[in-house]
Amino acid sequence: MDPKSKTSNEATGSAKALVKGIALIDLLAAAPQGLRLTDVVREAELPKGTVLRLLDTLLDADLIREMDGVYRLGPRCAAWGTAFLDGLELRSLARDLLERLVEISGETAHLGVVDGTRTLYIDKIDSPHSLRMFSRVGLRSRLYCTGLGKALLAFSGDALVDEVIAEGLARLTENTITDVEELRAEMARIRRSGYSIDDVENEEGVRCTGAPVFDHNGEVVAAISVAGPIHRMTRERLADLAPKVAEAGLELSSRIGFAGRPGR
Repeated sequence: MDPKSKTSNEATGSAKALVKGIALIDLLAAAPQGLRLTDVVREAELPKGTVLRLLDTLLDADLIREMDGVYRLGPRCAAWGTAFLDGLELRSLARDLLERLVEISGETAHLGVVDGTRTLYIDKIDSPHSLRMFSRVGLRSRLYCTGLGKALLAFSGDALVDEVIAEGLARLTENTITDVEELRAEMARIRRSGYSIDDVENEEGVRCTGAPVFDHNGEVVAAISVAGPIHRMTRERLADLAPKVAEAGLELSSRIGFAGRPGR
């Protein structure tokens, strides 16, 4: 065999292993409680021997850890995640606005960005109440059924809406919008009002309102939201808070250079 061909094959094999290893990290990131080997093999749809070799490599690199047969993310992932978040100036610019929304609402405030066809939560301030939202920084959720996601999706352009629709509109609650034309109409309503409403569409017992954040080009780059349990977040309370969330979104937009109309 040509030495150059051998080197090329080895490089290709290494790249494939890297992709598979990243996929395993993604699986564990989506399961904070951890996964056993049998679960990893099933979810990854890879041979057990391949999974074991990949897990051993990830363990050696401190990217994952294993305790009592349960695999979880390791300390190096935490360091990388912190470095990534620290590099997002948007978080520091938004922090006092999120704090203000928590103060006036008594509920949980979020900051998120588009990540493919999902919303990525990049910051969160918890409600002072003991009963709080189940959410966390680093969580990815659907764009079409959360207040945060709908605010992002409505202003991101038809191409992303089409991509989300093509993936399928899964029903998560009785109120989830699963009809294509209804979703398009909802996007138009959000663009007119400047804020979104999640009326128990993503998680049972939770209501939320969100608003977009625009950059200097008028492109949506983030969204903010306030969410809480329905016994506190009544529809009347939601209607009162929605314009305040929209105002906070515009204030954050102004801080990053937005001075006109949305680009889309």
